[in-house]
Amino acid sequence: MAVKVLSVGGGWVVNHRHLPALKLNPAFQLVGIVSDQEKCAVSTARRFGAPFFSERIDFTVDWQASVDAVIIGTVPHAHYEIAKQALCAGKHVLTEKPMTLTVAEGRELADLAVKKGLVLAVVHNFQFSGAAKKYKKDFDRGRIGKIQAIYGVQLCNHRRNIPPWCDDLPLGLFFDESPHFYYLFRCLSGGQCSFLSATVWKNREHRNTPRMVTAEYRSGGDFPIYLHINFESSLTEWHVTVVGENGTADIDVWRDIYVYLPNDGVHTAKDILRTSLLTTAQHFRGVFTGGIQYFLGRHLYGNREVQNHFLQAIRGDDSLRGMNAEEGIQVVSMQHELIDRAVYYD
Repeated sequence: MAVKVLSVGGGWVVNHRHLPALKLNPAFQLVGIVSDQEKCAVSTARRFGAPFFSERIDFTVDWQASVDAVIIGTVPHAHYEIAKQALCAGKHVLTEKPMTLTVAEGRELADLAVKKGLVLAVVHNFQFSGAAKKYKKDFDRGRIGKIQAIYGVQLCNHRRNIPPWCDDLPLGLFFDESPHFYYLFRCLSGGQCSFLSATVWKNREHRNTPRMVTAEYRSGGDFPIYLHINFESSLTEWHVTVVGENGTADIDVWRDIYVYLPNDGVHTAKDILRTSLLTTAQHFRGVFTGGIQYFLGRHLYGNREVQNHFLQAIRGDDSLRGMNAEEGIQVVSMQHELIDRAVYYD
């Protein structure tokens, strides 16, 4: 029997990631849409064939009471209250990152889910993307070797269409986007990432979103992990690069492109040419195949896999590694640790 789903939110992530992925899985049945903006609720319901829609959550209403699970794609400020309502009503919950705004809220939801015997999961999707899966295959085959360092770099063009609510978050846009780095760091490094240092360059216009954030961590495997985010860049890029003894791997997060480069030895002209050709060939192959997926509406950056893991968990499997409630709490904890311990510059 299909798992009946209520989708909450009518914005970009719901319309371009959550629901396109959901509609590709016949094990789910989309029952209805809830959005506090009536036009969004109506348009999203029509677009994805949901028979019901509403401007508010009310589990005393028959069609909302009938669902098995709730998928949350609202602004982060609302995740806690919506998830709590759903869990109290006996519904499984899959929520967008960050799971909550505080560690205490996350812990409360996690404990409530355990008490109720329900599934609580977080959309930590990029660890299931095509590029991430290719990396894992190479790592398992020994092509990366012993990891020496992991670098997470985001350049964010200040002209991007950033929703105004982002600046109301702790440290602004950092709080909305950094979860992707943190769960990827934990996934790629094998778990624990210990804070060493961080610097934050404040916004000149006194907004919460800073100019730059830089941080350094120590992995459980005793190698460094570096984070650098520039929110006032002239270019938008997002990469996680793993440097190993045998090779270096780059996960192009935005484009979902994977590039592997073998150890280039003494760096002769031949080695340089090989690296250049391999980089170019893999990049353009990724652009071509990714473009096809994009136009087919299937370039979903791991959201299908996230929902399938959620489905399997509802059916009783231990399938939430990297996206369970505890992982969500760890990510929120790392965010606040940086905010609290960073050195701030004007």
